[in-house]
Amino acid sequence: MDPLIPAHLDHLVVTVPDLSAAVAEIEATTRVRAVPGGRHPGLGTANFLIGLAPAGWEAGARTYLEILGPDPEQERPADGTLPLDAHLATTPRLQTWAIHPPAFAAKVAAANTEGVDVGEVRDMSRETADGELLEWQLTSRAPLPGEGTQPFLIDWGLSRHPAEGELPSLELLGFAIESPEPDRTRFALEVLGASDTEVVAGPEFRLRARLRGPGGELAF
Repeated sequence: MDPLIPAHLDHLVVTVPDLSAAVAEIEATTRVRAVPGGRHPGLGTANFLIGLAPAGWEAGARTYLEILGPDPEQERPADGTLPLDAHLATTPRLQTWAIHPPAFAAKVAAANTEGVDVGEVRDMSRETADGELLEWQLTSRAPLPGEGTQPFLIDWGLSRHPAEGELPSLELLGFAIESPEPDRTRFALEVLGASDTEVVAGPEFRLRARLRGPGGELAF
């Protein structure tokens, strides 16, 4: 049976306490080394990226793995918090995920109508390692809805999608949500445009993914 990978998957977010150590650990497991993505000025974080090749998707699909952690060259915000609760990471954790539905504004409106709390729409930007400015919109809520299992929505607008660059790649073998409230989780996913996501009953909210590189598999 083919794995069920959401058609509008944009990226998976792994939060880590130490970016350099996490990049080295992933490389040791998979023999794929993440490349610098860029910094988030004023937010205290930076990221590294690896392209994802979901099983069954056509070549050239745009999705990636974001490794997010404290930027050693930035001071943390005064309150000590980091985006997506990255300040709480003690080990690499698959924290949350993003989808890029074809009608961003319409999906935000539908969520508001149906009582699915996606938070606020925020304008974001960062410079890539090559100095290119990327600008996008996303939905943002704290705490993370569904403890990170409910995806946030993202719209890259006119910016180049991060996965369009020459990224090293891992194969995405599987992706699923564990939820103690599977019916409620499925309803939210349907409203947001990700009903083609595997949801299984479990004792806690949790994201699961399996990735494979030439050196081996990585599981969260």
